[in-house]
Amino acid sequence: MNHRGESVALRGKGYVLVRWQISPQYRSGSLVMPAWTGLKGRLFLVASGGGRRTDDPLGTDPAVTGMGNPAVGYDVLPPGTRQMWQNEYFHLDGSVTLIQNERGADYGLSVFPTTWDAAEKDVTTGPTQGTRRYGLVRDTGNDSAPVPQYLTRTTPADAATVPQRSRV
Repeated sequence: MNHRGESVALRGKGYVLVRWQISPQYRSGSLVMPAWTGLKGRLFLVASGGGRRTDDPLGTDPAVTGMGNPAVGYDVLPPGTRQMWQNEYFHLDGSVTLIQNERGADYGLSVFPTTWDAAEKDVTTGPTQGTRRYGLVRDTGNDSAPVPQYLTRTTPADAATVPQRSRV
């Protein structure tokens, strides 16, 4: 999903990978986060991976990150937004629609079905295998994994108005 308003409806029970492609070289600035709308059932953020957070340095110059660089500018998240990783893993049991809310900063999202085994392999791949850092497992096995930010059970006319603090 590369443009505002593009969406994907997800149904069933299983794992979903959302891969971020931040593109400050095309348009940097304030990033309007995507939203999860119309949730029926449960949705949890279970792991973060891809070898790096999107604000990690991309090379030896710490000023050059996945969020931008001095030459093109930086993408800025709304205050209080959790910094995303290159890969974010979710577990869905029900149905939900993920909507791309691109305004300001340019970004794209790729959404794939996946498995816990694939997520585990991703988050346990680390610097010794050539990545910036190990991933983060958020699911401790006791139903305490967080719900995503920008999640609602409603279907608002403008998905960019979904509150950051999900109460579902």
